[in-house]
Amino acid sequence: MTGGFAMVGEIRTVRLTNARALPPQTVAALLDLVPGAPVRVRERPLRRALSPDLLHGVDCPLITRSGARVNSVGTLATRAVVTGGRVLQGSARAVLDIGGERRLPWSHYMARPGVVELNGRAAPSDVAARFPAGRDPESLDPGAVSEALLDRLRDSPLLDRPSPSPRVRRTRLRWSATVGADRFSGAFTLAGQEVRTLRLTLTSTDTTPDQLVSLCEDLALHDWLLTTVSRVVEHDRDGLDDLHTTVDQLLHLWLPRIDLPPELRAVWEGLERAPGLSRQWRAQVERIRHQLTLRALNLPDSPA
Repeated sequence: MTGGFAMVGEIRTVRLTNARALPPQTVAALLDLVPGAPVRVRERPLRRALSPDLLHGVDCPLITRSGARVNSVGTLATRAVVTGGRVLQGSARAVLDIGGERRLPWSHYMARPGVVELNGRAAPSDVAARFPAGRDPESLDPGAVSEALLDRLRDSPLLDRPSPSPRVRRTRLRWSATVGADRFSGAFTLAGQEVRTLRLTLTSTDTTPDQLVSLCEDLALHDWLLTTVSRVVEHDRDGLDDLHTTVDQLLHLWLPRIDLPPELRAVWEGLERAPGLSRQWRAQVERIRHQLTLRALNLPDSPA
């Protein structure tokens, strides 16, 4: 799909509950969710695997920018992503489209995977503008679908399920994008300890839904890495276990933008200006090196 469209989605990111990085063959078995559909695996420059899409039928309200409620019917497309054999993401999303005034048979919606139709006169861009920050208990909730997929995978017998460090929490990125807008804009917000929001409007009509999803998954991954490393650095005062684990398991995973087409790199360039994700990452890595050096010399840490 190219041309103008609007999308919404939510990505939840967690550490895989396994003592060691999962080897590629185990990752492929873990993500083999649809019989006959391939798991996409890439080895370089960073090992990454994507499950085939699962579809989840929805029939619920959505809220427009004005606060009006519009009914939505269709399917969310959900997939799991494993990066470096260490990090697991559940990613659910849908393209928004204008539907008719009445509900059609389910066969119509199943023939349009990953599309949710709005019944009424609401513009998809108005729904997308409200979606990241607007929460309603009865509204479309791709995050719940992502969470259910994560729970299913983390209960797999392929994982040995060690107790996770209290520093390592999940994060949630709730996002929307409008493609073919009059101007480019983007807003990335930390809405709490675990919740982030991203709202994009893009002028290029060459961007595809899959490219947008990859951008949001990449942002969610790197935000989780930065959040996790920052927590370890802030709270690890009495021992080296968390610092050593962080260095061994996570530092090499920082490779933003490797999958992005040129038209979406401007989004990352904006994030590098404010809030400056890579600048923050480099600062945290230097703090880890500083703490490890001091402890190797048996010197006390300097005050934060």
